[in-house]
Amino acid sequence: MHTKKHLLIIVPDGVGIKNYLYSEIITHVKQHTKFTIWSPLPLEAFKDVKRIHNIDFGYKQIQLSSENSFTRLYREATTYARLIFNSKLQKNPTILINWRRPNYSLKVKILYRCAEMLGKYLSKKYSRILKYEKKSIDKISQVSIEKYTDYITELKPTSIFITHQRVAGLMPVCLAAKKLKIKTSTAIFSWDNLPKARLAVKTDYYIVWSQWMKDEMDAYYPEIPQENVKLVGTPQFEFYLDRKRIMTREDFAREYGLDINKKWICFSGDDITTSPYDQLFLDDVAASLYSEKDKIQIIFRRCPVDFSSRYDKTLNSFKDYIVSIDPIWNIETESGWTGYFPKYEDINLQINTAFHCDVVINLGSTMALDFATFNKPCLYLNYNPSSDSNWSTKIIYNFQHFRSMKDLDAVGWINSKSDILKTVLIVLESPEKIAKDRKKWMENLVLHPIDENSVKLAKAIL
Repeated sequence: MHTKKHLLIIVPDGVGIKNYLYSEIITHVKQHTKFTIWSPLPLEAFKDVKRIHNIDFGYKQIQLSSENSFTRLYREATTYARLIFNSKLQKNPTILINWRRPNYSLKVKILYRCAEMLGKYLSKKYSRILKYEKKSIDKISQVSIEKYTDYITELKPTSIFITHQRVAGLMPVCLAAKKLKIKTSTAIFSWDNLPKARLAVKTDYYIVWSQWMKDEMDAYYPEIPQENVKLVGTPQFEFYLDRKRIMTREDFAREYGLDINKKWICFSGDDITTSPYDQLFLDDVAASLYSEKDKIQIIFRRCPVDFSSRYDKTLNSFKDYIVSIDPIWNIETESGWTGYFPKYEDINLQINTAFHCDVVINLGSTMALDFATFNKPCLYLNYNPSSDSNWSTKIIYNFQHFRSMKDLDAVGWINSKSDILKTVLIVLESPEKIAKDRKKWMENLVLHPIDENSVKLAKAIL
């Protein structure tokens, strides 16, 4: 008799819910597979998953154990070593910007100083990095591993899928699964993650979006066999192909208080780490386009983890033609990415925003790809709105993942505040003149056809 598969899905944060659990992956495997979800998030975060897929699943709210000092020291040292190694490999010093020292206690400050000194030594030879990564894993608490071994033994999953690779606290789960000979896989969080040395868990298989990312995995982690890197795409863009999700322009305008007779442009906000002066960019865009306010309306969509007040001054000053449409996320906690989670309705909101707006403006955001699914252009802001000598867009656009745009007219560029009005007007009048290669760029970053990605991913994780 055929035994039904049992998939354990580990969801470190809310992005995993939106990109994977709301997608068609569940549809493709639910008839032959039962599910259990483990997550630091509360059960409430998954109620839409149950509703939209009409499924029941097991659930366990897990509390990730803190790393001991040696495990963390060796992990951070090898992370720093990899950043140095990768920056030399690619001749790209901006990779080192991804090293940030937490400053919340003296003990942590000392640990990071030690990690830097050790990391510099390790970066001289790749074999040293591998040796100390193994040391880091070997120092993981056996008590923690045994705890998960007991959990998994009781659960009896046939495979385990972790929705992204960045949470080191999940490494004991991987070690427990290896001990029990249960295959594990993890998705790489986003197109920019691999140069940043953020492979915090070691699994049997790794899920990547594109050949670009598969090649990056080979460059940065040559010890991982290429057959263990699964090129299956990402399901998050499949939502855009479902025409039933799209509201009429009249209904969208009525729902959000928009003027149907105006052109709509989207300003999509970034997180405060990437773009600390994003509020100044929004102010520049609003002021520059104000002369066209009888023809143009700005839709402001903030980053889902930034509900700060930093945009308030601009939103109040230009409330006659900026409409702020907030992401539909749970924001009751203040614990960053792990505490926020999306409501299912946010998918349709984001899709309709991309469908009905003529262009999106931002600082280097993945929203360029969301808009490209509808063949809409993106304008990247490419000047410094502040006098801060420690931050500049020149650094941002030299990040490694933007090299995927090489030789492509992938986005339009706004190189000064004075360029905003004329560039936006060109896009609105002749969208084909700017970012002519936007679709090709997306094809380089996301496996096409995108409507097959859920099927391929479902097969890979089982």
